[in-house]
Amino acid sequence: MSFLSGVGPATLRTASQVFGFEDKSVEQLAVDIPKLKSALSGGGWSDALIKAEEQLDLAERSGCSILSPLDPDYPKLLAATKDDPFLLWIRGTLAPSPEKSVAIIGTREPTEHGKLIAQRMTRYFVDQGWSVVSGLALGCDGIAHQEAVNTGGHTVAVLAHGLQTIAPSKHRKLAEDILNAGGALVSQYPIGREAIPQQFVQRDKTQAGMAQGVVMIQSDLQGGSLHASRASIEYGRWLAVPYPTEQDRGRNEPKIQANLRLADGSESERMELLRLKESGGLSRILVLRSKDDYARCLESTSAPAIEKPASQGSMF
Repeated sequence: MSFLSGVGPATLRTASQVFGFEDKSVEQLAVDIPKLKSALSGGGWSDALIKAEEQLDLAERSGCSILSPLDPDYPKLLAATKDDPFLLWIRGTLAPSPEKSVAIIGTREPTEHGKLIAQRMTRYFVDQGWSVVSGLALGCDGIAHQEAVNTGGHTVAVLAHGLQTIAPSKHRKLAEDILNAGGALVSQYPIGREAIPQQFVQRDKTQAGMAQGVVMIQSDLQGGSLHASRASIEYGRWLAVPYPTEQDRGRNEPKIQANLRLADGSESERMELLRLKESGGLSRILVLRSKDDYARCLESTSAPAIEKPASQGSMF
């Protein structure tokens, strides 16, 4: 069903909640689901089945698995959000204790201090037995993945395109290292899908969804890292913001401006940056002024909100 034109995650979720859906034909499900009925009226079911079979074949040949929220291995933290993708393509192995996951993200152009903090915070969480989630981008993301691999930790790279490729190409070796170290590459997009701008925003939300909280190493006021940061607060989770060094502040580095705004800005300035309608979410911002503050992230962590149902069938 996911390959029917006009059928998105919301429709798939509605269908999955129909009692006994695994025993019903798609035509039977469509009786009470207008969008599904409309999609079927276009005569696209045969094409959708062909595309689904192609994906299953591609996944098998490339060593990928495909999960939906109905599968017990689907990330519980992600399933607890309103933005959980209905399908995930996964190569490798997800975290053995997925509730102990943190997203470490940031600008592609960190300062020297930003690079150091990305390494230090990654090591801290690895030492605590946590999996590190990031986006395989240049800069802070790549540093976090590499440090996790170097220190024997588990790391997950969430991609904004299908698993047929690695972008940026500079990180192909890093992607291999992640898999060889027992980590995973994850995408909410079918094999063969190329990256387009809006997919990066959704990918960033998925990073936040897979984690108990987000560490935003450094970002400017328009940085892409703010997508995951906003999502973490929206999901009721914490956002950790390392405070910039005196040297970086003295240089007025552009890539620390979001950190400064979230740490020192007025209530209205912080709400505007995070696009909050209410100020309550600001209480979940953790300003980290030294390594002694890292433990605040663990202290602010709660258990995942839901349990996963057993797999009942395919939602292709």
